Amino acid sequence: MTISQESRPLQVLIVGAGIAGLTAAIALGQQGHQVVIIEKSRFARETGAAIHVPPNCTALLNWLCINPKDFGGTLLEQIHRYDQFGNLKYLKDFSEIRQKWQAEWYLVHRVDLHNYLKQCAIRTATLHMGCKIVNIDADSPRPSVTLNNGERYEADLLLGADGLHSVVREVIGQTPPPPFPAGKSCFRWILPTEKLRHLPATQEIVRDPGVFIEWAGDDRRLVAYPCSDNTMFNLCGFLPTAEAGDAAEGWQAVGNKNALIAGFSEFSSEVRELVHAADENLKVWELYDMKSLPSWVRGCSALLGDAAHPFQPYMGQGGAMAIEDAVSLAVLLPAGTQVHEIPARLALYEKARRSRVDLVLEYTRINGVDENDTTVRRITGEFIPM
Repeated sequence: MTISQESRPLQVLIVGAGIAGLTAAIALGQQGHQVVIIEKSRFARETGAAIHVPPNCTALLNWLCINPKDFGGTLLEQIHRYDQFGNLKYLKDFSEIRQKWQAEWYLVHRVDLHNYLKQCAIRTATLHMGCKIVNIDADSPRPSVTLNNGERYEADLLLGADGLHSVVREVIGQTPPPPFPAGKSCFRWILPTEKLRHLPATQEIVRDPGVFIEWAGDDRRLVAYPCSDNTMFNLCGFLPTAEAGDAAEGWQAVGNKNALIAGFSEFSSEVRELVHAADENLKVWELYDMKSLPSWVRGCSALLGDAAHPFQPYMGQGGAMAIEDAVSLAVLLPAGTQVHEIPARLALYEKARRSRVDLVLEYTRINGVDENDTTVRRITGEFIPM
């Protein structure tokens, strides 16, 4: 029997090879579609930090035959919250409730996750790195992207997974609201767990595996948790941007250690020890928020992940929402989807995802409020959405 042109595998072009783009490539590839990914970077300086893979995310990775244990996933066992002086304010042990979750909650090194996703994606997709986009056409029946070297890629479906400063968003959204500074910057660094076991001030915080710890002052906080099979300790220091020192834009900007030390100088001894232990790999990035886009889709083009809805890191759900987006698209575009059905399927994708994403964004903003803000109560472990 001759297969008609309409029932062939879809040709998919993904802009961005981060967590959202790679997961979309894997999921769509498993549906039998032909995927090409274009990425502006060459992944030459992958240092990164850690990331949460909560149960809603783990369940979808498992559906894609991906197990976080295979790339150093560390089970989250407890959450401890302290004030800036080291007094315990909240403790949650998950041993009694984790059987109620749909899947496990892991803490992973972002680079480990990214590398694993990349290995899985390129089994079926083609990845082009070092690409500079000069034009995007989302209005033609087959959307296309043109690079500065003259190369042009066109497809049945264009997906913008190019993050906070998305170029695809500018085309799909036409006049989208720009991201705006949220007033905080995040320093991040990673230390060997073994090193912390031998420092008097930090021995206690790494005694038990899988413990997420936060020390919070009025307008700043330090977050710490293990990853890479409990061998590494991820640290994130949140300070008002005005105190964070001058830094370049982007995820890989070098952090000012003196600003970090000054920002946490009034905190407990273990926090000061962790801050002083930061090395030359210290990074800082300014946090951004964004008003809701009028639309995530346009014809045969759509946005996902931070390109559609940037997340701040206060709930550990940014990566999970990107992965949910990616899998949702693949579920709505199964093998046999005809080209003329794509716009309606993308509209359904946006309708299905928006309310959930908006809810998790609201929780994230609530969890990001300062300790001295009495107008909102932060979310505890019992109410984290899964």
